Amino acid sequence: MSPVRWGLALSGWAALAAVAFLPEAYVPRVIVTAAFLLACPGLAAVRWARPAWAGQRAVIVETAVLALVVSMSLSVLVAEALFLSGTFSVRRTLLALAVPTSVLALLPQRRGSRDRTRRAAPDQAPATTDAERVKPPPRQEDAARTVDAPHKSAEGVASALAAVAFAARRLAAAMMAGTRG
Repeated sequence: MSPVRWGLALSGWAALAAVAFLPEAYVPRVIVTAAFLLACPGLAAVRWARPAWAGQRAVIVETAVLALVVSMSLSVLVAEALFLSGTFSVRRTLLALAVPTSVLALLPQRRGSRDRTRRAAPDQAPATTDAERVKPPPRQEDAARTVDAPHKSAEGVASALAAVAFAARRLAAAMMAGTRG
């Protein structure tokens, strides 16, 4: 097992120890806790959920951004659940995030396959042109579906907007009733 995986598995426990033993507003405590909350839970989840790739620069940046977003999402979800249950504390939040982070970091990485063909950069021409590709002849059912598709998609958008407007009105009415009572 790599030292990175061990470091990832122990990062939550280090943040929990920093919160437990270092004084409040102490810079190392803040740095360790913020680094854990911003990076480690998401990095453990992304490392486990995605197969390993070669060190392509775009994949590294993509993984870093995804890990940051997943970490922040998990942190918010855990904190919100603890707030709503009335049991929020920094220690409980770190404990609730340290356990799955350790488990995901110590689990063996899933084996998966990804299309290993090299993709063209956005400013480069594609490997094949449309003229070189062989297209099957269109079927009659597909032609009928494409004619009706714009009407159906506009209808779906309109019904979704109506549902959102209805929910917003109900939410506003409930909030107004709560502030009056």
